[in-house]
Amino acid sequence: MVSPRKDGVPHRPLRQVLVVDDDPDLLAVASLALTALGGYTVETCESSAEAIEVARCFGPDLVLLDVSMPGLDGFEVLSALREVPATSTTPIVFMTAQPDQRRITGHDDCRCLGVIRKPFDPAALPDRLEEFWKLHGRRRVEAHQREFESLRRAYATELPDKIGALRAAAAALANDGWDRDRLQILAQLSHRMAGSAGIYRFQALSRSAAALCDIVNRMLAGPAWPPSSAPGDLARLVQAVRRTARVEAQAAGAPAEPASTEATAEPRTTRNRGRITPIR
Repeated sequence: MVSPRKDGVPHRPLRQVLVVDDDPDLLAVASLALTALGGYTVETCESSAEAIEVARCFGPDLVLLDVSMPGLDGFEVLSALREVPATSTTPIVFMTAQPDQRRITGHDDCRCLGVIRKPFDPAALPDRLEEFWKLHGRRRVEAHQREFESLRRAYATELPDKIGALRAAAAALANDGWDRDRLQILAQLSHRMAGSAGIYRFQALSRSAAALCDIVNRMLAGPAWPPSSAPGDLARLVQAVRRTARVEAQAAGAPAEPASTEATAEPRTTRNRGRITPIR
């Protein structure tokens, strides 16, 4: 189960580590440190080709990858791992004895977390990997937030169409009188908007749509049909929902409603014995 961290980063423990290096002595020491001190499940590989095949089956949470190896170097192994579904998004930590690390730290793969310089202290290796894992968690949260905000802005731009469907349902009732099927459509539309607006953090709109939905459902469940109120009253309630949507959408960066939409008025009506008569 994923549990929240105090720093706000979702905590998914690092469990499985793949270590790739052509030096068997380094692999032995790294594996011992990571299993005995870190408690991880560790797989080791001495060759690039072996690493790609093992990663496919092992599905590591993180790969500790040497840069300079016979055959494919670390960058080529990384490219191959990105072609494997099990490791297409797996974070990588490079190992190198090269003094100039600019080529590595400037690598354009966003899931390359950093570099461990050889020789390293085996006892400190688990803590180093945990630091990189926390960095990976923060990056995932930031990426999620960017994607969510993009979806939120897209939802905001779609609100005029969603409000238009509410207005059309209310206008049909105002023009033609009470109709249970049309009232149920209005209930469904307002229910969906209350839920989706809440998910996208348009809280005022969610409350306004929920209030409309509650009123409509009370009418549908009432003891008498048709309701005693005039159907044109619903158009005014939808207008209130529309105003709330417009304010919150603009605050989210969505463009303002077109002037033609702003100028569109609800049907003007007068009451006539509990029913509605359009004014021509």
